[in-house]
Amino acid sequence: MREKKKVLQALFVVCAAFVLIFAVKKADQPGSVQIQEETVTMAGIRHSYDFFLIADTHISLCDDRDPGLIEKAQTRREAFARESKKTAVRTFHNLITQSNRSDADLTIFAGDITDSAMYASIDFVQKEIDRLSMPYLYVTGNHDFEYGKEYFSKKAYNKYFPRLKNLTKTSQQYAIYEFDDLIVAGLNDKNNQFDKQAVQALLPYVKGKKPVILVTHVPLQPQYQDSPLEQQANDIWGLSEHGRCRVLLGETACGPNQTTQRLLDAVFAKDSAVAAVFAGHIHFYHRGMLNDTSVQLVTGAGYYGDAVLIHVRASS
Repeated sequence: MREKKKVLQALFVVCAAFVLIFAVKKADQPGSVQIQEETVTMAGIRHSYDFFLIADTHISLCDDRDPGLIEKAQTRREAFARESKKTAVRTFHNLITQSNRSDADLTIFAGDITDSAMYASIDFVQKEIDRLSMPYLYVTGNHDFEYGKEYFSKKAYNKYFPRLKNLTKTSQQYAIYEFDDLIVAGLNDKNNQFDKQAVQALLPYVKGKKPVILVTHVPLQPQYQDSPLEQQANDIWGLSEHGRCRVLLGETACGPNQTTQRLLDAVFAKDSAVAAVFAGHIHFYHRGMLNDTSVQLVTGAGYYGDAVLIHVRASS
């Protein structure tokens, strides 16, 4: 009897080891995803909401419609695959599937979904987004409508941004999705700044009474000196040649112009309606306070399979 018990224990250990090995291998499969869950309590809302946040999937597909970018697209696609050990297109497909499974109220794309405004990338993303079972809000990042050497140029904004119109569902540089008691407002990135007309359109919401979730590609610099977010960003991305944080938007980081500063002043005002900021860009996950009242959630890189399911609940 004792020998039989030992055999059974040994079999259990072996089976457990195989299960663990299988789980590890499955987690490392191309296209596997890791969903971080967070809960944010918010004053001024009556309902509960779930948001699925995706950014930085960097889809880099190209065909003969963009012949001059085929080599660059392949180089970028292979670089992301080497880094993540995953296939970006399969990962994106799985993120969309996971968003549907989450039954979220809104899927939020916070920029750099495509790695360039190539027709093949846009078509692929559109086909996948069409699978969503819920509405979505799409904010563009610094890579979404770059094109070859046209990066942060007027030509990129004027010629290639219109290619994304079906994805963003607007020709404007902002997007708004409004619930009964909550507003989700997105601002496109424009060389680490915001468009003047977009800021003018969003200011009434930011200064209004209904709570606002602001979606930007570049995270905002917290109003605390040496914040954990800024320290980690500097460790990973390094400082600019002028000794500033390279990947956050703020006074001692990517310096805002007059228009962008106008929006930031409203966001950080004591009577601001902005209760939370959702962002991407930095390729690592972070949750922290922007000031005494607003929380910021930043998702990790989507090409790694990272996303965040955010539960927004009314504060008691």
